[in-house]
Order: sequence, then structure tokens, then C-alpha cells
Amino acid sequence: LDKGPRLRFWAFAVFLATFFAHPVSANPDGGFSGGVTPSRFEITASAGDVVRRSVEIYNLGSRPAKFQVSTTDWSYSADGKIGYSQPLTENSCRPWVHLEARELDIVPDPRRPRSFRFEMHVPEDAKPFECRFALMLESIDSAYTAEFEQAGIKLPVNGRIAVIVYLAVGGVEPELVLDDMEVQSFNGLRFPVVKVTNIGAAHGRLDGDLVATEKGGRERKLSIATSPILAGQTRYMRLTPVESDEPLMFPVAVEGKIYGPKNTYAIDSVLNDP
Repeated sequence: LDKGPRLRFWAFAVFLATFFAHPVSANPDGGFSGGVTPSRFEITASAGDVVRRSVEIYNLGSRPAKFQVSTTDWSYSADGKIGYSQPLTENSCRPWVHLEARELDIVPDPRRPRSFRFEMHVPEDAKPFECRFALMLESIDSAYTAEFEQAGIKLPVNGRIAVIVYLAVGGVEPELVLDDMEVQSFNGLRFPVVKVTNIGAAHGRLDGDLVATEKGGRERKLSIATSPILAGQTRYMRLTPVESDEPLMFPVAVEGKIYGPKNTYAIDSVLNDP
């Protein structure tokens, strides 16, 4: 519970799997359940451009719902934690954003999404950089409550959905450099990780086609974390078995390819975990 009078359930459209199509914010009493698509925008623009986009907002519940719409700045740390800031952060581009409306009424019909438009007015003197903000949609209908039987109380439910926006101004691009592989712990289990540094001026992501050969000769396909690597960040991207949650048996030989925005990296490494 936060310090206010509301219980807040969060359904983020980002980068929680990479920042999901159709995130849902659900009400335990069977009332409003919302979704939005797309969940992320990756846009390029030049100084002086006016860029227009729209999202489709769904009410998948059984009652009409009211939304408040705003923007917020966000950050994504090197260890994969997302943060939001309502006050303008340094170099925030949110003053460029124009919203169609501040409040919306959405009917409970999955066949009738509400189209919501927003614009980004890039100044004529804007320098090349990656502008990032989130379009925040928040349920403000206080009629919905969640009941907590053990405590004997009812509290209003406030659902939020964040749509992540990247706007690359002036042709900025990522440049990902793969450094090394090692083994690290996640939730008590050991996984191979790839050290990656983004020396470019925009975010980037990795994809991979990798196979791990375990001690004893068993082969297992691996996937690489696809969350964003922001400009200037160094991150350790986890390699995870695709077909099973069973821990890897070290030593492990990892072979295959990792694909960056511009380059393909051949991987051939043996990892020991003492």
C-alpha cells in the first residue's frame, strides 16, 4: 500500500518483457480491465518535425471506465529496474508532447477500442539525442473497490498502463559492443551472461541463436535477454535455457550467434563455474 488512500495495481506495457502487447490492469471485483496497443513506439525524427501517433485503448471488463492520461519520464537501470518521474527530469522532452485529451471514457466492448492521438513537436533547434517518455493511462473511477477479507476493509483500485516511447532525433543510433562472458546468480541459480556496452546515442537490443553444451554432452538452446540497453549503459545480459527451467550443468560450452542492431557476433566460449 502506498501512502495515499488507494491500492495501486500496475500493468506496465514495457519493458517488463520488454517493455508486452496488450498489458492488462485488472480489478479483483470483476469490474474494469484495460488494455492498450501498441505497447511501445520507436520513432525517428528530425529537428522541426511534428510526429503524430495513436494508441488503441480497450475496456475488457463489464463496466464503463474513465481514464486520466498524462506523460512521465522514465529510466531503466543497468540492473534492469524501471523508474518513473512525474517532475521533469534533466533534458526531458515531455514539453514537446501534445495530448488529444486529459480524460477519456471507454465503453466495455473489446470490439470498440478508443483511439487516442498524441503529437511530438520537435523544436527547430533540437540537438541529436534519444528522447524517451511514457504515455501513462490511469483508471480514475473510484467506484471500483477491492475487498480484503482478513483485514475487513475495502479500498479503491487504481490501474495504470504505461506505453513507452522512444524518439530518436537527428539520426542517433545504438552501437553495442560485446565484451566478455561470465557466470552470475539470478534468484539463486547460475546463468551465463554477456557483458554489453552501448557506446552509441540511442537504445539497442540483442537477439541470439545460441546452444549450450553441458557437462555430459547434453545440448540446450539458449535465449538472450531482449530488454533495452540505453545509451552509455553497460549491462550483463542473461542467457536462459529455452525449453526448461532446469539449471545448467557447468562447465558449459556456448556456441552460436548474437545479433545486434548493426553487427552479428560469433560466440564460442567455455564457461566454468567453480
